[in-house]
Amino acid sequence: MFFRKISYFKFLLESTNQHGVHSPFVFDFVTKGLYHKKIINNIPEKYPALKSLTKKEERILSKIIHYFNISTIHFDLVSLNKNLNNKYKLLYIKLSKELILDELKKLNSKHFVVVHGIYKDKKTKLKWLEIIKKTEDIVTIDLFYFGIIFFRKEQAKEHFNIRV
Repeated sequence: MFFRKISYFKFLLESTNQHGVHSPFVFDFVTKGLYHKKIINNIPEKYPALKSLTKKEERILSKIIHYFNISTIHFDLVSLNKNLNNKYKLLYIKLSKELILDELKKLNSKHFVVVHGIYKDKKTKLKWLEIIKKTEDIVTIDLFYFGIIFFRKEQAKEHFNIRV
């Protein structure tokens, strides 16, 4: 609990809003997605696995789903790779030891991963930092409540800390 509070304070000092973002893709996502005012939140009814989320986390995830027009949240890589179409696909995972970097490298530019619990404790924060460091062709966004990994070969590797 104490680690999370200290981490949040540090995050506030290091993070930025849309004015500190110099990537057109991320700027568009932040301004039209994360900072969008009206969002319908139906996450607990549609996805019982996400009932443990706080109201703030539900709002953030709803905005992400709405912006990318996600119809289904996938909770494992197997279900994510079954349905091959040209739409954005979201993989929702809790950060733990089972997150394998090699598996993440198989995803393409229409996949992105929302990682829950990146500031749960010191181990999860270090695991998040390891993902950022060791994975190529990614754009990562730290929202404190979630980490988001986009696989974008057409963009240089970047990391953003965004306040929501």
